[in-house]
Amino acid sequence: MTSVLIIEDEIEIAEMIRFILLKEGFEPVNIALNCKEAEDRLAVHHDTYILDINLPDGSGYKLAEQIRSFSKAPILYVSANVTDDDKLKGFATGADDYITKPFNPLILAARVKANAQRYVRDYRNVAFFFDERKAELIVDGRTYHLSGKQYLLMQYLYENQNRVLTKEEIYEAVWENRFVDENTVMVHVRKLREKLEDNPSEPKRLLTVRSVGYILKVGIEE
Repeated sequence: MTSVLIIEDEIEIAEMIRFILLKEGFEPVNIALNCKEAEDRLAVHHDTYILDINLPDGSGYKLAEQIRSFSKAPILYVSANVTDDDKLKGFATGADDYITKPFNPLILAARVKANAQRYVRDYRNVAFFFDERKAELIVDGRTYHLSGKQYLLMQYLYENQNRVLTKEEIYEAVWENRFVDENTVMVHVRKLREKLEDNPSEPKRLLTVRSVGYILKVGIEE
């Protein structure tokens, strides 16, 4: 399934886009009518985001920046703002595409599909979000609350994403001890993999680097 979040205050437009995308095989397709609703829905990962800019309680630009801080999923603006400055600002805030209103629904669907296919092919296998403030790990739409050493381990791995960390570095940072208990590290890594991975026995996100340690891969094409 390829999920979409539509952030659009005009309910007729939002429902029309939703109808088209459901016919094209996207599912689920969720709608948020303002920034507040959108922020509530951002706790669940989506494969594509469609944003209006002029929302009743804020700006789509701000939402795009927020989304881009934790996800590489495609962002498409669908807006009545048609100037070159509007479009340039849209791309500067992380957009992959910019479609002006009024629009041809079939063209919109084609552009959403093209961007979504690229993302699913290149990034979906490493798409997750760690919310340090809430101590939550969000993986493929599922939310896990982390506590204790699991939280501290995830925090340390996330802060050092895409870098090989030795078992010694991990144990000293998380357990605050220079004596390395490799079995303890291994057990906690396994527990994180059960949340991060589709198949913990064949990890693609939290990898073992033989005889060295571990690496958390974020946003790296396989």
